Amino acid sequence: MKIIREILEPLDNNCYILVNNGYALVVDPSSEVEKIENVLKGQNALLVGILVTHYHYDHVGALDSLVKKYNVSVYDYKTIGKQKIKNFKFEVIPTKGHSKDSVSFYFKESNDMFVGDFIFYETIGRTDLEGGDNEEMAYSLSLLRKMDEKIKLYPGHGFTTTLLHELECNPYL
Repeated sequence: MKIIREILEPLDNNCYILVNNGYALVVDPSSEVEKIENVLKGQNALLVGILVTHYHYDHVGALDSLVKKYNVSVYDYKTIGKQKIKNFKFEVIPTKGHSKDSVSFYFKESNDMFVGDFIFYETIGRTDLEGGDNEEMAYSLSLLRKMDEKIKLYPGHGFTTTLLHELECNPYL
């Protein structure tokens, strides 16, 4: 699986386009539909689904346009559990704390996890916004600690990291 990161408006959001044998998923289409479509065209990939880590405005600005144009399903907090779309297999895992609808998408075969604003490089997502909850964040972090430390974490903003690095350097873990 090829992972392409586009940094989009409005808040330097990481939008990920996942490409696998001619098919693509988009993670958190924050805005700039044209940039997303240019990546899809450049990869000669058909969009087959959209993954939403949470519904804050800066993560879903292009969602409605893409769903309408490509007639694809959205995977989010309503689709918890194992999923398969074409040749993509992943698990939707609740990771509440930053928001009530926060989820992460874990691709076991490649050991990649798209975490939205749940965890960032050496810190975690804010819990002081509407829907945030410190206790839920603590519980979600406790579940993350039990996962394979080699997992690559792809946050909604900033740098990619690994669980091992976060276990060693993130004061919240």
